[in-house]
Amino acid sequence: MDIRAPDASPSLLVDLRNCYEGFAGIPQELRLLFAHFSDMPFSRLAGLASGIHHRAPRERAPRSAYENVMQQTRMIIAQDSKRHPLPLPLRLLPGRLRNRILYPFSALVTSHRAETLDRPIDPEMFEDYLWTKLFDKTLPPERRDIIGKAQFFATELGHENARHLAMLPKPFAKKLDSTGFDLFFAASVSPYRLPPSTHMVVRYYDALPLTSPHTIGDPWPHATSHGRMMARNIEAGATFVCDSEPVRADVLKLFPEAEPRVLTIPALLSSDFRPEPIAWPMVQEILARRTSPKTGGGVSPPPEGTRLVMAVSTLEPRKNYMKLFEAFEMAQQMSQAPMRLVVVANPGWRSDQEMAALKALVKRGAAHHLSAVPLPELRRLYSAAHCVVSPSRAEGFDYSGVESMACGTPVIASDIPVHRWVYGEAAEYFDPYSAEAMAELIAQFVELPAQEGYLAQLGATGLRQAQLYSPATLMPRWEELLMRLGRAKRG
Repeated sequence: MDIRAPDASPSLLVDLRNCYEGFAGIPQELRLLFAHFSDMPFSRLAGLASGIHHRAPRERAPRSAYENVMQQTRMIIAQDSKRHPLPLPLRLLPGRLRNRILYPFSALVTSHRAETLDRPIDPEMFEDYLWTKLFDKTLPPERRDIIGKAQFFATELGHENARHLAMLPKPFAKKLDSTGFDLFFAASVSPYRLPPSTHMVVRYYDALPLTSPHTIGDPWPHATSHGRMMARNIEAGATFVCDSEPVRADVLKLFPEAEPRVLTIPALLSSDFRPEPIAWPMVQEILARRTSPKTGGGVSPPPEGTRLVMAVSTLEPRKNYMKLFEAFEMAQQMSQAPMRLVVVANPGWRSDQEMAALKALVKRGAAHHLSAVPLPELRRLYSAAHCVVSPSRAEGFDYSGVESMACGTPVIASDIPVHRWVYGEAAEYFDPYSAEAMAELIAQFVELPAQEGYLAQLGATGLRQAQLYSPATLMPRWEELLMRLGRAKRG
């Protein structure tokens, strides 16, 4: 029996799947939120270390300390190596065909079993794994205390395998027995069915798999699974917390009946983004050290005084990099000021064309392509940049503009509803479908001095705008919401 006092502090279970991914965007915000959740007065906080692609078959209850540790070790190996136990006939199939049936098989053989919170990961023994795999890409070392403030549980099935079940009829949806927790927090729509005693809170970033399927990789399975998980979460009574008002408007176009449960709390900006002027040799060192091998590298260091025009986001069609590359080459013809394009990006969906164009820019010495840039170095690059361009055609929030504003750097942004809502008067805007309009703004900006006049004024406006997304501004709203929802669930 689940007996919880209605006036006690609520308990929270957080799905940490996104933390296994990259440095920026959704994974970054989830790490930040979890750290702040650990400072809130929850009666119990736990992280679901669900992994992404794995299956770790259930085992009998351990009968000794040795068995207990070895079971956890096998779970971690399964997660870290993306292990999928397969029967011999399937292991004999060719690799490509085997992979085609790997996820559906792994999902189907466990669909009748609920995930249960009886597979703890010892936070003392496996602290290094939890920290380096989940939190190290964003949080400073002094926040390792969060490992000791929470429990962590492994799952039998990786998150992506559970997502595959969402494409099947509802009876196949993966159950998660979260009994004992008032709230379940998911950083995106969730594949899990929860018991009535747990209220789901979905941090919702965008509906792009549904509204821009032509920009998404494998659009049919992504749109189908996203749409079905979203519909099932709404039907189950989940609260959706959108990262911008335009995203909330998209949700309400799909589910107007859910209006009271669809809220907006803007994306959280790390307090580690702040102005940090650095010597030019350090800028050159970062550009050399973080050069991506995917586009060749070998670009000579930019001479001091070179205007660095930055863009930070995944390389994929909706990010509008092809227009940016065209605009940058046009701006070079419009202005005599020395400039380099600095692109901090990993290849994403359908990015072959973008990668080829970027490789050509790198080859002729006009651009630097960087990857795996940790937050402190990204902060220094933002601070050294003359301006940052956010060229997207579609977004849910777009962190790069706000991050650069927090570092005092002016922003040039595409004129889309999300950018207008997030950046306000702290950016200059251009038509995202016009390379000429983008090029004109880039050329105008590189001609202006950075430390005085209009660019200095725009940078100061950006610093004020960035405060709207600081922990001091947003975390009280998160705490009020989660405590209210948790206590309502209790009583």
